Amino acid sequence: MNKYRLTRMVIFRLSIAVLAWGIFLGTSQKAEANLTPSQYCHVENIYHESRGEGWLGWALVKATVENRVKDSRWPSNVCEVIHEDSQFSWTLDPQEVTDWASWHRISKFVTEGSHSNFNGVTHYHTTAITPWWASSYEYIGTAGDHMYYK
Repeated sequence: MNKYRLTRMVIFRLSIAVLAWGIFLGTSQKAEANLTPSQYCHVENIYHESRGEGWLGWALVKATVENRVKDSRWPSNVCEVIHEDSQFSWTLDPQEVTDWASWHRISKFVTEGSHSNFNGVTHYHTTAITPWWASSYEYIGTAGDHMYYK
């Protein structure tokens, strides 16, 4: 293969890669721009609480917040529930998003329809601790690194 043909092939492949990357970035930014405030708060919470646990962990964290919104003991909107004092540990010391691939997968998950309420789950904690309140609620089950209650 001569140098001219090799150069053309490399330039062509690089052009395709740059074009694909641009389409990906454009789609991701568009999806991000279309999030409602409640969806954004859900994505942020799921990202910080359970990004490594897959859809089941994400759905349980989302259900916990949504079940609280429906319960008179908590505020009546998603963002207020999430940012209520000391309810979700990450809100005490928010960190920058570093795993954008997970952020975008979670965004897609949150925007794609409804999810189960998981038997009314309203509380969870990591399996590494046993909080003082755990014995006061009905244990629902464990998924990933979290134990869920109602």
